Amino acid sequence: MSTSSPTRIRVILKMIQIHDSLEGPGDDEGEFRFTCTVSSLNGGVLQETRLPREKKFYRISDNPAWNRLQLNELLYEGEVTDHMEVEILGEEIDLLTPNDHLTPYRRTFEGDPESWIGLHQPGDEGSNDPERMKDWWVYLQVEKA
Repeated sequence: MSTSSPTRIRVILKMIQIHDSLEGPGDDEGEFRFTCTVSSLNGGVLQETRLPREKKFYRISDNPAWNRLQLNELLYEGEVTDHMEVEILGEEIDLLTPNDHLTPYRRTFEGDPESWIGLHQPGDEGSNDPERMKDWWVYLQVEKA
């Protein structure tokens, strides 16, 4: 159990970048939706967000000219102590076959929440960067609230 005092933070999904639309040859756009979960050490869900909020899906290409989706979606605002986990599950929707799933994004933050502040993006932590999956990339901002 943590003895540190809580820190108020915001977790914002700034952008995603698709590198595989999970569609067949000749179709470079997919219809995607995402489930984002922010949880605490004991597995308690702090916030679950389904994106998009207003429509059924985002239409995203894997063509490098159109594969970025600017979101700036607030995933969590509240108190944390010394542990937080962020999970984002991406799903490409298919009508006639089972839906396809992107590689799950999972990131665990531990220690002083002040050390988590900043933009977490592909390539900023070397080759094993958690934001850089083979089929998509995540840009996640953690800031003080």
